[in-house]
Amino acid sequence: MINVRVGKFSKAIIHILIIFFAFFIQTSIFPLIPFLSCSPNLLLIITFSYGLLYGEDVGIITGLFCGFLCDMYFNGVFGLYILIYSVIGFANGILNASFFEDTITLPMLLSLVNGLVYNVYIYITHFLIRRRFNFPFYLFNVIAPSILFTLITTVLIYKLLYKLNLIHKRTL
Repeated sequence: MINVRVGKFSKAIIHILIIFFAFFIQTSIFPLIPFLSCSPNLLLIITFSYGLLYGEDVGIITGLFCGFLCDMYFNGVFGLYILIYSVIGFANGILNASFFEDTITLPMLLSLVNGLVYNVYIYITHFLIRRRFNFPFYLFNVIAPSILFTLITTVLIYKLLYKLNLIHKRTL
């Protein structure tokens, strides 16, 4: 049996492919599902998970990359998504040192907090600036379903990313 060592370069390629795959699913497949009023934010899950699993550096780079993809895809001021994703990746990366990776409770809590921060940021930058003050409507019709779907999806995606992290640690 041949023992293949996975270096940092191939690890980065795998991370980039995961991000592109998640972006493709989030922007191309989820909108086609008719019963979903909103979809889980896969890029947010990947950003805070990579920050949590690998630290601030990987978290902020993942956030920059995910934010760049969103800024290129969605209309609006360039850099708004880069800012929020990189801040989320960095903030969750700080928790890397004091975190037991095999528990799901902290990632679920962080998914809730990050989803709330992300959606309030989007409300402020996209709606509040244009004097749309109906926050309760946005909270119950957009933020709550989005956070719920993201929480459910976090369980699956975080476990997959955690197992991939274990495989990377074994092969290095």
